[in-house]
Amino acid sequence: MKKKGVFFLITALILSCLFIIQQSCKKNDELPEESQYLSVTFPRLTHKHDLYYQLKHHERSIEMEFSQPIDTGTVAGNITFSDKSGSLSLHYDLIISGKKVMITFHSDFQLYDGWKYFLTITTGLKSTSGESLRQNETIELRTTTKLTLSGSTQRNSIACISDIHMGDPRAVSGNYCWFGKNAKALESFLDFILNGDQVRELVILGDLFDEWLVPYTVSPIDPQAGIHNTKEYFLAIAGSPTNSEIFDKLREIALNEEIELVYVPGNHDMLMTQEILEEIIPGVIWEGDVAGLGMYSPVNGIIMEHGHRYDFFNCPQSLVNPDHILPPGYFISRLYAEGMATQTLNKEALASEGSFEFLAAWEIAYFYTILHFDMTLPLPDSTNILMGGIDGYSDPFSFNGARDMYAANIEDFWPATQVKNAVPVPIECCLQAIWNGHSDLFVAAKTEYMEQPPAPTTYKVVAFGHTHEPMLEVYPPGKQYTSIYANSGSWVNADDCSHEVRTYLIINPAEWTGSDIDVVLLYQYNLDSNSGNPDPPYKPVLISEENIDVSK
Repeated sequence: MKKKGVFFLITALILSCLFIIQQSCKKNDELPEESQYLSVTFPRLTHKHDLYYQLKHHERSIEMEFSQPIDTGTVAGNITFSDKSGSLSLHYDLIISGKKVMITFHSDFQLYDGWKYFLTITTGLKSTSGESLRQNETIELRTTTKLTLSGSTQRNSIACISDIHMGDPRAVSGNYCWFGKNAKALESFLDFILNGDQVRELVILGDLFDEWLVPYTVSPIDPQAGIHNTKEYFLAIAGSPTNSEIFDKLREIALNEEIELVYVPGNHDMLMTQEILEEIIPGVIWEGDVAGLGMYSPVNGIIMEHGHRYDFFNCPQSLVNPDHILPPGYFISRLYAEGMATQTLNKEALASEGSFEFLAAWEIAYFYTILHFDMTLPLPDSTNILMGGIDGYSDPFSFNGARDMYAANIEDFWPATQVKNAVPVPIECCLQAIWNGHSDLFVAAKTEYMEQPPAPTTYKVVAFGHTHEPMLEVYPPGKQYTSIYANSGSWVNADDCSHEVRTYLIINPAEWTGSDIDVVLLYQYNLDSNSGNPDPPYKPVLISEENIDVSK
């Protein structure tokens, strides 16, 4: 009995302890929650790259919404709007209504375009129940850029176009020219540059002229067509009825005291020289470097080029055959032009996949072009590619002959070719080097100019052409981005391109605007269908906008 009593006593003690612990936990659960902190959102603004809020340049107010109603007596001095010059408190009022606080700008105040602003909220701001922010917060805002910089008559912008691909009169009449349907649009665009007050420099990033897109059965240099040499070929392009008014406007821009016209050669006009270009467009600024290549840096931190320097198939190949620079892509272009001139486009033809060694890549490009146009296969060993003296080649080639000329040593010479072509970071042969000719060139831009290592020098803005694909991307993604990659696209006929055409870049360097950010905008130049005009004018349409802090 004694043992039984002890057992019940111990059991009672255990149950009592468990009850006490349970009650204690329950009391702890019922402790009042830690007081909540205030938080703020911006319902009308977009948060970009998890870094800043994008503010329209024409905004007249900024709306903040807090998590709790705000005590109006705590607002003054605890919400401030500023820029690099300091507080802007003399230019706005604060209006409070419950959870919302509005900064409303005075009628005589205008936000700058492409500018950094700051909104500072301190812990002195209280809700009606006494909550505050966990800590002082400074929120960064950046304004968008309109086409004409607000409040400024200074020319602070660079316009970049590329890949127009003008042909001579034979190309237009023979239906093997990529340019023609956008001629009036380009004339209008050049008037826009001339008559506006924004653009300080118009930079053409290559392929204004097209000396490659000639059917292999047509001699590019032909005395019967009045073309005896490369210089006369380019003069024929400039004098073509399709192009002549455009060149008149380019000459006007080049001689305008307020605008500079800058030219960087591309691959389709790699045989262009400074002497020839200056004869065609007096006053133009030539930015060529190695034969067939060029590069331009208008200000520190911005670099521009056509982009074919990193393209195995289309960069100058001066070592394969001494005293010549035309690459294998030239001969594939001749085949492509033959298809344009004589065949019906096979829209169901798809790009092939396979090995990326040179011989395989040549065969892929060669047979894809045949398939693309449903062409009759040329006799591969027949010397049917008429040259006429272009790049010093007087005798005709066969397609197999051209292939074998490059296949003999192009891969072996690739490292030395890159040295000759002043490639900052050599690219291994041949996967990436060949792929660059079929990509958006983002990887090439990253490797050569945006990522360190391997890039010897990094740039805030890298602008290319060549791909015909308009593009605007930051690198790397996220709030820590250090560069912007931009591609100017093309002005070729829309039915000859799988991307948007009539595109161009506007770059506003901080060094010129006085801002802390470089701004890059991608536009398309379109007919204004809403003008109500039976003959509507063209106008710029914004596709994308990015900016990057250069003050850090």
